[in-house]
Amino acid sequence: MKNQYLPRALILIVLLAVVSYTRAWAAEPLQTQMSMSGDIDVDVLKASILDNIFTVVLVYRNNGKAEERIYYDFAGVYFIDDTEKKKYHVLKDSNNKWIGAPMNSAGDISRKIAAGGKQLVWFKFPAPPATVKSINLVIPGVLPFEELAVSR
Repeated sequence: MKNQYLPRALILIVLLAVVSYTRAWAAEPLQTQMSMSGDIDVDVLKASILDNIFTVVLVYRNNGKAEERIYYDFAGVYFIDDTEKKKYHVLKDSNNKWIGAPMNSAGDISRKIAAGGKQLVWFKFPAPPATVKSINLVIPGVLPFEELAVSR
């Protein structure tokens, strides 16, 4: 008798997972800036601190009619906190590799985005002091994200 409810429960769990995943992609961005080419918009989906690590998640959206390429070195990505005016770069791991994705073997981002397509990108930074409520994020080839709110 109990087994007849198992498939229904499983279907319900799968449906809830799909809805949650869809909402994550449909979430309102914290801030949007355009690329220097003008055909790509970049949304900040997440700028939050957990366990003294600051994570930033971006989505590149190609609004143009042709394929676009994003390319930059992780060394050019940084933020400046609005309180102390200190500059922070992307973290590196114990093998001296940047902590972020997508990254190729040279330590940079090089991706083609089809017209109408998207590309997810994320970075890990050291967390600024607890007094910092917003930052200015700099991504090569994109207008600066100014006064970007940080959640804790």
